[in-house]
Amino acid sequence: MISTVTTTTASTVTTATSLVAGFGLIATMTLITLLITKELAGAASENSSAQELISSGALVRVLNVGIIPLSMVFIAIVLVTVLSVL
Repeated sequence: MISTVTTTTASTVTTATSLVAGFGLIATMTLITLLITKELAGAASENSSAQELISSGALVRVLNVGIIPLSMVFIAIVLVTVLSVL
């Protein structure tokens, strides 16, 4: 009975750890993609006419909605990783 519970608990913890690592990877890749898109939109707004400037300026503001929380998640991932090494 005890060995079954221990085996089940170890299996669950291993699965949960790999699942969290997968979410961290997805969050990091999404953050990188949003940052690249924001940089490209900012460069387009500097080299475009007035109508395109409004569109790319709005895109930059909209991208901040996703970038800010993902940056906080990235910082948390880095802190947890550094603390686990120490």
